[in-house]
Amino acid sequence: MNKTRVDRLNELGYEYWIADPGASIKYGHQALEIAKILPYETGVAYANRIIGVAHWAQGNLDLSFHYLIAARKGYQELEDALGVANSSLNLGMAYADQRNFDLAKRNYEDALQFFRQEGADSRVATTYTKIADLLILLEKYTPAFDYLNQALVIHRRTGFLYGVAEANQKLGQLAMSQEEWDDAISYFLLAADAGKQRNDQVGLAGNYLGIGKAYFIKNNLGLAEDYLNRAKKLAEKFGLQRIRRDVYLAYKNLEARRGNFRQALLHADAYLNVRDSLFNREKSNLIANMEARRAYEAQEEELVLAQKNLDLLVKENKISGLTKWLLVLGLLTVIAIAYALLSRKDRVIARKGADLEEAYQRGNDLETVLKGKEQELTSYTLNFVQKNEGITELKRLLQNLNKRVSHEHRTELKSIVRKLEGLLRVDEDWADFRRHFESVHPDLIRRLGEEFPGLTSNEFRLTSLVRLNLSTKEISAVLGISPDSVKTARYRLRKKFNLDTQDSLFDFLLQHER
Repeated sequence: MNKTRVDRLNELGYEYWIADPGASIKYGHQALEIAKILPYETGVAYANRIIGVAHWAQGNLDLSFHYLIAARKGYQELEDALGVANSSLNLGMAYADQRNFDLAKRNYEDALQFFRQEGADSRVATTYTKIADLLILLEKYTPAFDYLNQALVIHRRTGFLYGVAEANQKLGQLAMSQEEWDDAISYFLLAADAGKQRNDQVGLAGNYLGIGKAYFIKNNLGLAEDYLNRAKKLAEKFGLQRIRRDVYLAYKNLEARRGNFRQALLHADAYLNVRDSLFNREKSNLIANMEARRAYEAQEEELVLAQKNLDLLVKENKISGLTKWLLVLGLLTVIAIAYALLSRKDRVIARKGADLEEAYQRGNDLETVLKGKEQELTSYTLNFVQKNEGITELKRLLQNLNKRVSHEHRTELKSIVRKLEGLLRVDEDWADFRRHFESVHPDLIRRLGEEFPGLTSNEFRLTSLVRLNLSTKEISAVLGISPDSVKTARYRLRKKFNLDTQDSLFDFLLQHER
């Protein structure tokens, strides 16, 4: 066992980051084990970073944070500024996925400052792409577009294919956010082409998912299913949990639009299972990080500050020998306190872990109840769609029959049609639906009512169906109106909510619910 073998294993882990994250984790752990035995601290830090990024690619944010924080700490102890900057960039990615936007921004800015100072153009461009991704999540589309174009210029100049693929993928996501479906497909295809050349399987799965979603919105269900199948195959092969989650949600919408409601429910169940698994891990990680930092970071900062002050005073020769000894004694006292606190951190974390376990169990129980309610609401709504579509079709058949029967029977047929129209507007159904909806989304309508007091009952109905992410056709079936009337109603609702044309109505509702 030697350093060369550690370096080689780490190189393999780096190469497999985007091609096969599972293999990257395997090589990273082999390198980490050997590097700890030697010891070889640079190899330990790099192995931690490799494992952390690979777990991020798979959607395992709790493990990603564990290894990336260890990597940055290792690089700080080695005084390796480039390693610290790279680890900060990777941590920013994990914080962004966790929706901790402030910490993501802070880590990106720290990394960018160093990369610019060192003239590391490729790393600057990569950071631009990450910042743009964050801005897209915050719906700041114009600066995001500028950052991505700057990144593309640099990556094309340096010939960095992965960077070209990643920037194009983010441009595709930006186009999706602005409802520019054809542009989105073009960007995703460009990203997929560059990714294939670089063997970027992780990026390829994300691009296929994006293309599938865009074709679904364009109502090309055949191509949508084809690309979703490709994304699902890669996601399952390489353990990409976030992409699996989003594929199942897209499948649910696809089958519901086709009228295959039983199949849609199965995909909804699969989506909820993957989503809940990711949610629990992310919450676990967030709480654990907060507890660990509170235990000892303050003492470390105090120790560093005391050391700096002492070095400065000694250097300037402004203190007496007695004062020096008092400061040294004070510093030793701080060190002793910090050491005692650090030595107790395992016991503190263990005690907190028991409390967290109990909290997690309560959270899991609540999640189970909420999941059941969500499934019940989804089932209820899909049945609503199916019933109304059946009534609408029966109404159409009766109207066609009305043209071929004698005059004396037409009056009876018209009476039947009027009764069917009445079934499409039964208030009891909507009262029942509202109870179901508010049990799953209790705060949304209340908050909208407070902010927009003029919200009518019909607008509440449309708002609820949009929040359930139903298509225009499905909303049309539930409300018993034409798809064009749904589009008009959506336009008026967006106007009431003061939304611009590029703003997503669904994202607006999701943000108000949060």
